[in-house]
Amino acid sequence: MQLQDSEYVYVPVPRQFVPEVQAYVVQLSAEAAGRGDAEERPTGETLSEQWTVEVLRRLSQTRLSSTQSVGKLLDVLAEHPGDYVSTTRLVELLDMDRTQLRGALSAFSRHVKKHFDRRPWPMTWIEQLSPSPDYKTEFFYTVDATVAQHWQQARETP
Repeated sequence: MQLQDSEYVYVPVPRQFVPEVQAYVVQLSAEAAGRGDAEERPTGETLSEQWTVEVLRRLSQTRLSSTQSVGKLLDVLAEHPGDYVSTTRLVELLDMDRTQLRGALSAFSRHVKKHFDRRPWPMTWIEQLSPSPDYKTEFFYTVDATVAQHWQQARETP
């Protein structure tokens, strides 16, 4: 969901609270867009029903570098399920640049389409104003609590 500039009201916020306020706005926007734990997929299954521990284990064992990069992204998201993490923050945490992340996600899409029965990604995303002054908008990613738990279990077992 992308909003036009005219839909925004600028409110002064103390600098130390800007990240928390931005995170809250992202969360509210996601709820308003209808993206959440119960989001239905074309198959009628939720993400947590499609991305079981067994399926995620198979994904985590994929040796493609792009899928391994997305696995690291899922590691970050699974630490705080339900929280939206910006692209800016992800590239910092994953020690890669935006182009590398975009390429990994693109290759990941092709891999999932080919090898995982065209499932949607195990994470959801929304587009919002960027916390970085270098970008107008950017994507924020999250996983629900069940997918996070499934992912962590898949990572723990061989």
